[in-house]
Amino acid sequence: MKKRPKILLRGGVTPPSLPYSAPAASGIVNASIPGFALIPMLQHAGQPARCLVKAGDPVQEGMLIGRAEGASSANVHSSIPGTVVEVRSCRGADGRISPAVLIEFGGEFAATGRRREPTDWEKLSRADLLGRIQAAGVVGLGGGLVPTHLKLARPAGRTVDLFIANGMDSEPSLVGDAALMREKSREIAAGMRICQAILGASRVVLAVGDAEEAGIAPAFRALFGEGGGGFEVAVFSSRYPQGHEQLLQAAVTGTTPVPTGNGAGAAVDAGCVVLNVATIHAVYEAVVLGRPMIERVVTVSGSSIRRPRCLKVRVGTPVGELFEECGGLTEAPAKVVLGGPMRGLAVDSLDFPVTKGVSGVITFDHSDARVGPELPCIHCGACVDVCPWDLVPTRLHKLIERGEIGQALSEGLASCTECGCCAFSCPSRIPLVESLRRGKKGGQARHG
Repeated sequence: MKKRPKILLRGGVTPPSLPYSAPAASGIVNASIPGFALIPMLQHAGQPARCLVKAGDPVQEGMLIGRAEGASSANVHSSIPGTVVEVRSCRGADGRISPAVLIEFGGEFAATGRRREPTDWEKLSRADLLGRIQAAGVVGLGGGLVPTHLKLARPAGRTVDLFIANGMDSEPSLVGDAALMREKSREIAAGMRICQAILGASRVVLAVGDAEEAGIAPAFRALFGEGGGGFEVAVFSSRYPQGHEQLLQAAVTGTTPVPTGNGAGAAVDAGCVVLNVATIHAVYEAVVLGRPMIERVVTVSGSSIRRPRCLKVRVGTPVGELFEECGGLTEAPAKVVLGGPMRGLAVDSLDFPVTKGVSGVITFDHSDARVGPELPCIHCGACVDVCPWDLVPTRLHKLIERGEIGQALSEGLASCTECGCCAFSCPSRIPLVESLRRGKKGGQARHG
């Protein structure tokens, strides 16, 4: 297999290797079951799910407690057995507010620790496969949170030639996808075949970064050889943000990438569908095991974490409880970020629950170079050099600060994918990503 070296046409960054990163090879550890789980009805790209329970109701593990409302909504299930304490308002890390169900743990597990008889998925129709994925509340775990059945449900008469399984962790220091591929390669390969059957794709590619090639690619090549059917492994540079959907498709097909905002929409084009490997694993569990999406792998690392780890966490678990799973904190962190260090969102409380969209929990201490007061722009051009989409972030930032959203949009604001390269490279610690994200929301409001 010929390795493709550097694919990014321009920009991108290669952050230094962080000594406190969780090693993918160390394996995934099951986090403890929380005593209380706060489960928001908004863990997807669309509108909040309609809450189906009230205070005092008993719930079972995997029970449907929120029914999808609207085209881009997704079902929500209880991650633990117990009793509903209350239904209250909950603010997500992104500021969106939705109802949330607080469940106190109690009773027996309906599925955990019990063997599930696998379903022979090859005997199911395409509609049945999509129905199982939709019922399980599977959403994109690579950051987009688009309900997965929507990305797989190609319109009648439209063909999908290429299906890409994205095995490149979405951000530096996040190693959950790599760990999952090491431990669940057979299940992920089966999930890829399920997706191929739904899409009718003639070509299926697993994309991995060169940093993880040796520990991952051989197992998948062997599995693909067993099943046949046009499957292949493609290795690309791990330079961030090569794993972004548009950039990855361009790398696989040898075309020029075209930005489409945050990249959290449907297929990159009519002939290609991209899914994250964690999402594909969830597809396998939904179709073959009938398991709803009630847990996910979360990377917990940072300068304050005693033992960085990859944890399999139940949805609704308070973020603060994950630190205890990692041996506690060595010091009080200056900042706690949900997601990765580039695109993650800082939170002001450790009571925030883990949701389907939380891929990582990262801490930063006071000595970290990115923690400190904002300084004036020195016009160094670093943000311009690293932008993969040929934008001028500092110029867009100034336009947004002056309220000139229309002008910012005319200069490419809508093309920003919020990758964070500009903010990472800024020596003045200007919060460029937050500014551009705010400007995009203002632009959407103007046209909405």
